[in-house]
Amino acid sequence: MLYNQCAAVNEEFWQDLRAADPEDIARRTGIRRDENVFRFLFFNQEAVVDLDQQRVFRAAAPEEEPGFRLCLISLLYLLYVDTAALGPPLSPLELPGATTFFQSKGPHAIPSAPLEERFGRDLTGFFQVGALLGAERRTSGDGALAFQVFPRLPVEVILWEADEEFPAQASFTVPSHLDRFWQLDAVLGLMGLVVKEMLRAGSPVAG
Repeated sequence: MLYNQCAAVNEEFWQDLRAADPEDIARRTGIRRDENVFRFLFFNQEAVVDLDQQRVFRAAAPEEEPGFRLCLISLLYLLYVDTAALGPPLSPLELPGATTFFQSKGPHAIPSAPLEERFGRDLTGFFQVGALLGAERRTSGDGALAFQVFPRLPVEVILWEADEEFPAQASFTVPSHLDRFWQLDAVLGLMGLVVKEMLRAGSPVAG
């Protein structure tokens, strides 16, 4: 992402969300508009989208800058995703066009490397972060965590620890059919949100 601040999100997304049918949003996501505010779970925290102030923020830290990615992906979720039409999990590389879009390096790289560096020899810490963020443990790899990033929109992180023969490896799953609602750069942004929250929860300050 080239932008860091919530204020950098395109004004048209805010206009579209203000004009969107609240009943349609509730049908697709289960989230109801209260006056000009949406409240919903982001991981296991409450997030707020305020249409009047054009702000997205965590209810527990309203003055904290949420960052461009959280703001944009929250708006795209409310505007477009139909959670009932999402399919079972698959690798993001299996989405249509993904093998061309995603690269091994650069801005279109799937963001596995920060997780491999942080948790590649710390499976205990990996599971601790999962508990802090309300993840469900899964059985893949040496450890796997399924995060409810937004209501009914899960992302799974699968970790293989480093050993004497092989380096650490982290991979993701996202819902199949997500590409029906989002372009692949939004899917990449979703995975980036997961990485950011995991590193945040796994930092010494976070405990």
